Amino acid sequence: MSKILAIEISASRIRICEEDFKTKNPKVHRTISIRTPDGVVSDGGLELTDELISTIKNALTENKIKTKQIVFSLNSAKIANREVVIPFVKENKIPDLIRANASDYFPVDLEQYELGHSVISTLENEKGTKQYKCLVIAVPKNMINSYFQLASSLGCSVLSMDYSGNSIYQIVRRKCESGVQMIIKVDENSTQVLILENQAISLQRSVTYGVEDAIFRVMEMDKHKRPDYEGALALMRENNCLLDDEVIQSLNYLTGGISRVLDFYYRNGGAPIEQAYLTGLGGDVWGLAELISKSVDMEVKALKEIKGFQLSQHFAGRSFGEYITCIGAGIAPLGLLGDRDKKKTSVEVLPDEKSMNAVAGLVLAGGIIVGGALIAVSTLSLNAAKEENTRLQNRVTELAEAEQIYKEYLQQKYTFDKLTFFRDSTVTPNEEMVAFLEELEKKMPSSIQVQTFSANLEKITMNLSVKDKDEAARIIQQLRTFETVGSVAVSSIRDTGAVMEGEPLDEEPRVSFVAEVTYKGNEAPAVVEEPAPQPAENDDEVLE
Repeated sequence: MSKILAIEISASRIRICEEDFKTKNPKVHRTISIRTPDGVVSDGGLELTDELISTIKNALTENKIKTKQIVFSLNSAKIANREVVIPFVKENKIPDLIRANASDYFPVDLEQYELGHSVISTLENEKGTKQYKCLVIAVPKNMINSYFQLASSLGCSVLSMDYSGNSIYQIVRRKCESGVQMIIKVDENSTQVLILENQAISLQRSVTYGVEDAIFRVMEMDKHKRPDYEGALALMRENNCLLDDEVIQSLNYLTGGISRVLDFYYRNGGAPIEQAYLTGLGGDVWGLAELISKSVDMEVKALKEIKGFQLSQHFAGRSFGEYITCIGAGIAPLGLLGDRDKKKTSVEVLPDEKSMNAVAGLVLAGGIIVGGALIAVSTLSLNAAKEENTRLQNRVTELAEAEQIYKEYLQQKYTFDKLTFFRDSTVTPNEEMVAFLEELEKKMPSSIQVQTFSANLEKITMNLSVKDKDEAARIIQQLRTFETVGSVAVSSIRDTGAVMEGEPLDEEPRVSFVAEVTYKGNEAPAVVEEPAPQPAENDDEVLE
């Protein structure tokens, strides 16, 4: 049974797992989590420094790890991913089919990217025609090269490369064998939301926020004696620091982003989610699952176990969530090695002098015979090549008209896209305010009190007061049905009907909260699909 090092390097931490590779029931042998040296990670790419190399080498030495084969799991905004549907062909033909159509998926210079894919599911229509739904990945070659250089500096070799989204999917699919489940992986600076239906991916999105803002907030608080980064993280694992309003507020962008992903999923016909799980570094933060539960109006549980994985032996008494990407990278990585995985090494053995003379005679005689045969064969091949060249030249002439039509089509498409962009640039979401106010007047109960109301080009912020929590829940749910509304984020909930020493805090108890309403079509900035390597023409393209 072979062992590998699965390594994930983010801007904040380096995580390493020594684990079994491509086994049915993988086992984790050792784990390491260390701070990433400053300035070595640039949006997924690596700046190789002596400090980075020595940090990893020292960690491996201290943990007595001698394994030399590495599988890296990469995560970066520069990694483009697309879900595509392709014909139902033999599995060994899928890579060629994807490469042939890659320019349609990624309108960039594909010479600068390595491609990888994973089959998500098999689709079948009412006529019985089957197709594959695939996740296709494009990773910049210079990013991959930086990881190869790191491995070489560590005295190791790269066995494979993976994309973090695929790493997570390969491990959680065993938890989500049937039904619809949502997996929320929260790390320091990013969050990945994965919705699975019967093990197939229905939605995969990223939120550009994590728990690091909350960690920094704890570091600044006198009541926690201003701990360092590691101390603050340990404190949040061992105590419910989310009881502090300041810490909760630092997580508003995170919870709001997750809510927007869910709104987008349901608006596009997503099936009801039956269970939601929290993992990643955030899975160990005390109280975070409950906070997200309130934001998405459904119970979110910390992911504690995965069927078929021997994790309890290593992670006894603690969560494996921080290492879930590393663990998944060793199951079925995408490869992403390009021509490197086709290279084979050979060992040359030289004979002694007497043997060399005998071999030389045989080679000379064989060379004369083979030379004559090659002359005859090459003559026949030359004639065949001339005939094929003539046929192809005739074919080019036949297709010249089609080529001209295709060029005209591309020019018309470019003009149309350009005009569409200019038209869309003149539209602002704030033009929907009148329609929103009309909906508000028609659909809101008379008991609601709007204490403050402010608006900008992107959203409306209202401080609302209602009679109780049930009415607050109904109003929030109703707001999400507005035709003009893209998403609703709720914060600063205050209930003056709370009871202290048997008496309510207020004679006329009410529930007040802040509703941040984002116009439809403008909900993309905090929640982004893994972007293509080139800038999008407008923000609306990100989620639509």
